[in-house]
Amino acid sequence: SSGINAEYGADVEESETFSKRVTLNKKMIDDAEDRVVMKSGCDNKSGICQADLVLAPVEYTISPKGYNDIAIGRTEYILFQINVTNKGEDIAFLSELSFELPRNIIFNRRQPIGDQTEDDVSHIKCITKEGADLINKVICSLSSKLNVSNSEIFGISVITTNIEDLSQKKLDFNFKTYVQEPSEELSTLMGDNERTVSIKVGYPAGIDLNGRPLRERQPYSNDVPVVAARNTKDIGPDVRHELEVQVSDSALEDRFDEVKLLVRWPLMLNEDDTLLYLTQIAIEDPVPGNSRCFGGEYVNYKGLKNEVRERRSAEYQDLPPVNCGDEDNTECAQFRCEIDTLERGTIIKFKFMARLWESSLYNKGNVNVTSYVEVESVKQQDMVFGPEGKSAMKSQFYPSSATRRNYLWIIIGSIIAGIFLLILLIIILWKCGFFKRKAPPPVMAEKVEEEG
Repeated sequence: SSGINAEYGADVEESETFSKRVTLNKKMIDDAEDRVVMKSGCDNKSGICQADLVLAPVEYTISPKGYNDIAIGRTEYILFQINVTNKGEDIAFLSELSFELPRNIIFNRRQPIGDQTEDDVSHIKCITKEGADLINKVICSLSSKLNVSNSEIFGISVITTNIEDLSQKKLDFNFKTYVQEPSEELSTLMGDNERTVSIKVGYPAGIDLNGRPLRERQPYSNDVPVVAARNTKDIGPDVRHELEVQVSDSALEDRFDEVKLLVRWPLMLNEDDTLLYLTQIAIEDPVPGNSRCFGGEYVNYKGLKNEVRERRSAEYQDLPPVNCGDEDNTECAQFRCEIDTLERGTIIKFKFMARLWESSLYNKGNVNVTSYVEVESVKQQDMVFGPEGKSAMKSQFYPSSATRRNYLWIIIGSIIAGIFLLILLIIILWKCGFFKRKAPPPVMAEKVEEEG
């Protein structure tokens, strides 16, 4: 009798739930031996592929920009950045990522992040499923086959506008990734499959920080480096960043107590070179002793005598900035200022006075320098701080001698070139006989004598 070949297939791409997808395990393959030849998709003899999914720490951003926590009535979305990598020995089949939605949080969509386009993440499908405990869960199906060392990177956004009270002061988002048959993951490798993100919920505090530099653009001299400064006059030009703190008109409270400000100051250009040398922190507060700063270890830490220095002006050019708004900038000095009581209608001023350390910029170009201050906490509970509670103060410094030095060499070069051209012209004329004059013919002289 002739043999019969049978081919079986299943299309589960549009399955209603991911749990109903058709997969084959080792037992099913063994039971079918000598009857129907079936393949699980895994090349291992056992029919099981050993995967190892690693979920990177989940970072997030809150919209609108400037919030680190959820502000009731202000924030709208949270965007989570997901990165799942297969670090196992084999392909990860039918991998998924899931997380439970806290109460009053709505799943919005899966979306590209960074430089990605929609085509880069279109194969990732996410659905919302209600569990038996009435808790909504988001399940995202990743690549049907996630190869070794490959990653799935995408964003998940959720809506926060339904939060109306503080029944939940903190929201926990528990992310988990896993594989399905014919892949498996050993329990000893599953410690990096889960990540938890906790986000505080509170009311917007409404403390305004308004900062600005006294002069946005300042020149400095980089002609001669000062090796050992004996007083502040030797350091460089005077720099001042001023900050005003007050209660905003939209604040829910008329008074805040124990206001703590975090200051990040661009003290160093690098590990060895000073940039903005703090000489004094002056505070203008209607209530004496109500405000203070704890930056004494950074203020005039070299013990120099304070003297005044005149400024000069010139053209400028741009160079990469030094930004203390970047939390990863390790060259910025960090200290705190405190306000015991801040009442509506009161303005408290902090003046950060410094000197630009010119010798650190010897033979260098221009630099943009940004100091940064933010409200860190208040005594009142359940307050969060948005963009109005942050302030960046930027100064631009440029070398005043560079332009004059460049023009000087241009003038000297032009003079030398002019002299060279003049000598060359004289030589050419001399070679052409321009400077040789002929005497009159003697015949003419004889004729003049005869006529006389």
